[in-house]
Amino acid sequence: MRIVCVGGGPAGLYFGLLMKKLHPEHAITVVERNQPFDTFGWGVVFSDATMAAMRSWDSESAAEIETAFNHWDDIEVLFKGPDSARRVTDSSASAASSCSTFCNGAALRLGVELAFNQEATGDLDFPEADLIVASDGLNSRIRNRYAEVFRPDLVVRPKPLHLARHEEALRRLHV
Repeated sequence: MRIVCVGGGPAGLYFGLLMKKLHPEHAITVVERNQPFDTFGWGVVFSDATMAAMRSWDSESAAEIETAFNHWDDIEVLFKGPDSARRVTDSSASAASSCSTFCNGAALRLGVELAFNQEATGDLDFPEADLIVASDGLNSRIRNRYAEVFRPDLVVRPKPLHLARHEEALRRLHV
């Protein structure tokens, strides 16, 4: 089977490496529009339940991920006073760059082809593929093209006030 993952973030890479591990005979390509090891966002967070599932799917990768991640087991989030306190589940997190480095390396070791600097305009770019995985993020061209099938339910919220203030302070510094 010929599989193409459009989008080389953690979702596309991890799918590619798990599928290749499960079915080494499949030809799997992860197509990414950016340079190798480019990352966006602050980091990647996995709950303990997700890590347990990852250990059951691929204990080697999970062990490598866990050594690179920091773990916390008790966080309480307060918003507008103690009456709104929420306990956050046990989690592990890593910088986005660490996750990208691990996933790229693991995928390559298993024989997943990584195609960088390749802008995919949609699923029609890959007529030879038997399966296309749309892992190209929030503004997925594939998901948007087939919105009537996927029926995405996206909620766009305004930036939190503290981020808007931070951006304004940075603008003043660079004037």
